[in-house]
Amino acid sequence: MLRPARQILMAAALCMGLGALPAQADEDFYKGKQVTILVGFTTGNGADSYARLIARWISKYIPGNPTVLVQNMPGSGSLTMANFLYNVAPKDGTTFGIFNRNVPLEPLMGNAAARFEPRKFTWIGSTNAEPSLCVSWNESGILSLDDMKKREFAVAATGINANSGLVPTVLNRVLGTKIKIIMGYPGGNEMNLAMERREVDGRCGWSRSSLMASKPTWVSDKKVSLLVQAGLQKSPLMPDVPLAMDGVANDKDRQLLKLAVAWDEMAWPFALPPDVPADRVRILRKAFVDVLQDPELKLQAQKEGLDIGPVLHEQIDQILADIYATSPDVIATMKGIMGSK
Repeated sequence: MLRPARQILMAAALCMGLGALPAQADEDFYKGKQVTILVGFTTGNGADSYARLIARWISKYIPGNPTVLVQNMPGSGSLTMANFLYNVAPKDGTTFGIFNRNVPLEPLMGNAAARFEPRKFTWIGSTNAEPSLCVSWNESGILSLDDMKKREFAVAATGINANSGLVPTVLNRVLGTKIKIIMGYPGGNEMNLAMERREVDGRCGWSRSSLMASKPTWVSDKKVSLLVQAGLQKSPLMPDVPLAMDGVANDKDRQLLKLAVAWDEMAWPFALPPDVPADRVRILRKAFVDVLQDPELKLQAQKEGLDIGPVLHEQIDQILADIYATSPDVIATMKGIMGSK
């Protein structure tokens, strides 16, 4: 299972401090500099919340204590930002970013607009792992997974390359749900507003952290229902929400769903461009681990409903290796699904 492995890696990293660092050279580089965290979405969603949480405290864990700023760069389900980070952003350790978790799937699907090799990003880590949800506005009358199979369920999405579009598309295929996907929304804020205005019945591919960060009262006030979680395994925070994988009948469909949702194990991935100097990579990876243990950050995360359970860069590398080893016939099927974009 992926999560126990991640816990072992985490413990090892904390014990060893992620390796010895050349202190004077580190401080000389980052002192007086600005570090930019790019976010491939508009403000107000989970990725933006995690980026701003980290930006608030990470400077004190980087030798030289640089200024850290967040810059939003939405577009094409964060593909715009991923292309920029890989091809244009400085490769000196002053720029890293967070994009949609399944953006690394795009090159495997043959998307010519994805101008990067996912396994060559310099991965820093993820704040946690969590399955995607399908959530309905209660007034829609869609209150369960069974309802999703019996009645049309209109959901807002940014595009097929984002969780909001890909997850419901695959659920329709492997579970027989009747989800109508309305694509073209710029980001989470706009999708939430569409639910409130009753333009759509809900959202899929929405993480619990993002829901709790952007709309913390929707669950407590019973405005929405959590219909199904679409990860590889159930979240212990949502034991009563059914797992989509449990309802998949055959092995090929299970592999297809895995290809769509394995990225939930790296739910909020932060990466540097390729070819960043190794000493600066070590600095930022260690700072990432350290800042997620910061008591003030943890307290603020709890207030915002943001879950913290670090995923190290080694685990992200392993997730990518596993996914890129998927059988050709399953990849061909997924290409056909995503070819509708």
